[in-house]
Amino acid sequence: MQFINKTAIITGGAKGIGKAAADKLLEEGATVIILDKDEQSGKTSGGSSRYHYYQCDVCSIDQLESVFEKIKETFGGIDILINNAGIQTYGTVTETSEDLWDLTMNVNVKSMFFCSKLAIPLMEQSENAVIINLSSVQALITQKRVAAYATSKAAILGLTKSLAVDYAPHLRCVAICPGAVMTPMLETTIDGYADTKKVISETENIHLLKRIAKPGEIADFMLFAASDKGKFMTGQFYRIDGGIGVQLG
Repeated sequence: MQFINKTAIITGGAKGIGKAAADKLLEEGATVIILDKDEQSGKTSGGSSRYHYYQCDVCSIDQLESVFEKIKETFGGIDILINNAGIQTYGTVTETSEDLWDLTMNVNVKSMFFCSKLAIPLMEQSENAVIINLSSVQALITQKRVAAYATSKAAILGLTKSLAVDYAPHLRCVAICPGAVMTPMLETTIDGYADTKKVISETENIHLLKRIAKPGEIADFMLFAASDKGKFMTGQFYRIDGGIGVQLG
């Protein structure tokens, strides 16, 4: 129960990696606050008196300011911010519309800027304040037709370093770069192909470990980074990618 008396905010925490992190934090004694647009999943994902859900568009500063004011009134301060909300988009530069580019940047990057901006003042009293940003291995290596997505995930690494430098030594900030993870978002992408078994096999085989990660495996590292065991980690990104990109051909 290493997170007793700790309070964590998780964006996009109703499903996928965010939900896995929420469940594990609850098991370890934390108070967990979910910010997510998916009201149905958000309200049904709890089951603990320490689980709290706020329906919120993390791209809207007005909605976020209202929610963070409520969080301040109810909880006082927070210890952990997990910037997990994100979307996967596809297209080359010439295929990507301005609207799709802006949407990708808003959800994947601007939401982290907004939430960090509002959370940091609430972390002043924490003895182990930490922000964890979910990036992607595609910030470092990439595939075809993900121009906006790969750019957004690379931008997160720059934001992570800036937060670490600007708010040290009191606050730590790290980024996590997963490979393929079997989340509802990935499942939706796979379902868009005619031969889903082939896509799953190809996705598994680009990892040295020949499988797709489970959300809980990414969440495990989030908890390590947020715990006292990770207190000397800041300003860095960590690949949890099953070995993507280690070997050639």
